[in-house]
Amino acid sequence: MTSLREAIDVLRAIAGQLARLAPSGAEHTREALKRLGAPQDDKPRPPAEDWLELLRRRLAELFTSGRGHEATRKDLCYAPWILWNGQPRGDAIPGLLEAILRQAAEHRRTLRNLVNCWVLSFVPESASHKQLAPELDRLVRESDDPRLAWAQTAAAEVSLFDPKSGPNRLGCALLTHETSIEGLLARYGFAEPARAVSAYLKCALLEALREWKARATREDALALLERLIALWTVEGRLRFDEARAAFAEGLLAPWLDGVQPTDEVRSRVQRALLDRLGDPRTPSGMGRWAQVDPKAVALFKTWLAKASLEAFFAIIRDYALDHQWRYRERFWKACLDKGVISDVWLALADEVSRAAGTIRDLRGAYGTLSGSGVLSQHAVILMRIGPLVLCEWSHNGKLRAWPADWKHAPQLGRSEYSGSELRTTSLVFPGGTEEGLRHTGSESGRWQQRAAALLRERAGVMLEPREYMP
Repeated sequence: MTSLREAIDVLRAIAGQLARLAPSGAEHTREALKRLGAPQDDKPRPPAEDWLELLRRRLAELFTSGRGHEATRKDLCYAPWILWNGQPRGDAIPGLLEAILRQAAEHRRTLRNLVNCWVLSFVPESASHKQLAPELDRLVRESDDPRLAWAQTAAAEVSLFDPKSGPNRLGCALLTHETSIEGLLARYGFAEPARAVSAYLKCALLEALREWKARATREDALALLERLIALWTVEGRLRFDEARAAFAEGLLAPWLDGVQPTDEVRSRVQRALLDRLGDPRTPSGMGRWAQVDPKAVALFKTWLAKASLEAFFAIIRDYALDHQWRYRERFWKACLDKGVISDVWLALADEVSRAAGTIRDLRGAYGTLSGSGVLSQHAVILMRIGPLVLCEWSHNGKLRAWPADWKHAPQLGRSEYSGSELRTTSLVFPGGTEEGLRHTGSESGRWQQRAAALLRERAGVMLEPREYMP
């Protein structure tokens, strides 16, 4: 009796033949038969590193001495694996590229290796990638190798072998096509594990980020954003973590020129970046944000400032005096609306800290507050406005301000604060003689006028009473 495996092999062989016999107008039928006839295992399989290094030295010696014709079929079959790595790189060995290409025209495995290596090591500016592109496109389209069905489909539908437009077309398809991401990756061969982390797919994903910038203000922006994040993410982590700076810059790029996202889009971008890069204000997050464009980091910090301020106000309403805090909230929101608060950090005493743990947008981005004069319901908000650091206490605490370059000025982003270090020598507000500012005369705007005067004199911030009075 024929075994199941043998029956499957026969079926695939028949399907491969039928694919070539299908009518000229039956593209979908031909493709389905071709895929049915394709072997299950089309994984790129590089030889061992030590063997490849021996091959590199052998081929370098043969081709540089004019004896390239002595290279064996096996040598040239596996030579694609040394083309774009090591020293010397294979594409720099005179005549080797041409010899591989000649053999690929008549040898299936050589062509498969060459196609896979071209995709895995893809660099769009590479002269050798450009040189090979049109030849690979031709050879793949003409090939009857079912293991290259994915490349034939990708070449026909997204110009796989066009170094300039191929990644762009693939990235746009992955972002905007109605087919699922998983379906498209499988269709174009990038569900296979090695190609799923290839340089070519990374280029395509970077192109998808650029496409996002052009589409971020459309009505379907939130759905596109969800798809973009899913495209860049595998099991909750970035598919290409080494490109995390580009990921952050790409998500934030639409808003760098002052355009404002919807609250839903801003919140989703914020969550995505916090989940995958962390908080740039914290020691643990600073390193992952180190390579991101400072303009993008600054924008993201203003978003986090808004989230922290709103969370602070939401928490403090349960603990502070309403008749005081509605005036303070209005004043600081006026600063926030002007875009002058570049950074915010919270310090919370025990009881308030427990409440903060339930607020999703904070994500643990606050420090603890303890020490002399601190009650369990106390909270502090630290803000950076221009060259100043300001400290606003809950309850009856004074508003204090320091030039950020003063040695004892509080540092934002720390995990712990004591009450005494937030009451150190500070600036005198205009119109007074004592350090700090008491919140007296809220209804008439008395303390607000003095706070606005300090911001005008020290930070160049212009605030009008109509902006900060309820």
